[in-house]
Amino acid sequence: MSSRSFSSSLRPWILACVAALGAGCSSEPQPGPARVELAVYAAASTRDALLALEEVYEQRHAVDLFFNFGSSGDLSKQIVAAAQADVFLSADEREMDKVEQAGLVAAGTRRALLSNQLVVIEPVDAPALFTAPFAPAQLADPRVARLSLADVATVPAGRYAKAWLERIGVWSSVAERVLPGVDARAALAAVESASAQAGIVYRTDAAPSKQVRVVFVVPVEDGPRISYPVAAMAGRPAQVQARLFAEFLATPAAGSVFAERGFVFLAGPTASTPN
Repeated sequence: MSSRSFSSSLRPWILACVAALGAGCSSEPQPGPARVELAVYAAASTRDALLALEEVYEQRHAVDLFFNFGSSGDLSKQIVAAAQADVFLSADEREMDKVEQAGLVAAGTRRALLSNQLVVIEPVDAPALFTAPFAPAQLADPRVARLSLADVATVPAGRYAKAWLERIGVWSSVAERVLPGVDARAALAAVESASAQAGIVYRTDAAPSKQVRVVFVVPVEDGPRISYPVAAMAGRPAQVQARLFAEFLATPAAGSVFAERGFVFLAGPTASTPN
């Protein structure tokens, strides 16, 4: 066999080997780690802050966040009944207690994250009913036919508002006129639409609204203690990622986003704080 015929017969094999080696050394990026889905159950009043944090967190971690916003009372019931949440951010300690008593809070992850403040509001486009300086007794004025609060039986914002009204001796005069909302945002919406002549809501909900004006800010020392705890849930397949996200919410970077929206940031960094 001539050297020419020998090289010709080998050429297909050589080309095949080169192609195989080229495929193995491809410069194309290899797929990254599989992304994990996290179900975050959070109080309705935290919606804007959490949605602002969503993109930056997902860019830095192989995680897709799915939020379930609502009344903390409804959310705690859902968690206890179905155990489908990975992280719970409640608007009060009572609802987190219920979840913890059910054995669903991951050990060492619960912490007080945020605080808030109550404000009295009225519709911007309606005649002002309150005179300055504001006195809480003005809420009992007959012209306030409907006073919008979140449901006092199931929603932390409503419980906080009722506690303040009881403390200042006004609750018995306004209880029959309360228009209950399914969550804190619904209480705000009732005043924005002028379905209620006044309301008591979170400062963080009222601040961005152009349809209500703040009549009175309840001093912290006069109002109930408002605490938003956060925790990772136990027994979930993505508990490592859930712990990391709960810890991220306690970082200064996340705290600045909450503070920009009017929350009082209570938490600080931990030893295992992620970026």
